[in-house]
Order: sequence, then structure tokens, then C-alpha cells
Amino acid sequence: MGALAGAWLALWLVACEPIAPCDEYVDYMCACHEEDSGVSCEDLQDTYTGADPDVQDECGVLLNEREAEDQEAGETCSG
Repeated sequence: MGALAGAWLALWLVACEPIAPCDEYVDYMCACHEEDSGVSCEDLQDTYTGADPDVQDECGVLLNEREAEDQEAGETCSG
């Protein structure tokens, strides 16, 4: 029973891992806008990897804005 409890605990910890908006923002930009001028995945990764909580909040706003812009423009992305 101890191994089962340990497995559940590990699963719970992974499932409750905090969302990293900067990771989502970088993934979205690299998947959907890497071809755009001025978008460098390497620069985005360097800037946002391991970002502080305040920066994570900014990334969430940036991601929401970009997704809204894409939707308004009729652009779709699977990223």
C-alpha cells in the first residue's frame, strides 16, 4: 500500500504543478510566429526561462493579447 500511496502523491504533485505562463507564451510564439520578423525563439527562451512570478503574470497577459490578435485576424495555430 505504501508504494501506491507514493505513486498517488507523485501524480498529485505533477498535476498540481503551477502553470508557467511564460513557458506557454514562448511555446505559442515559437510554434505560431517564429516566421514573423522580430520573433526569435532563442531570445524568447533566454528572456522568459525561469522567470519571476511578476514576469509570469506579464507573460499571461502577453499570451492572451497575442491569441486575441490572432483570433481577430482569423489566424489559427495548433501551438
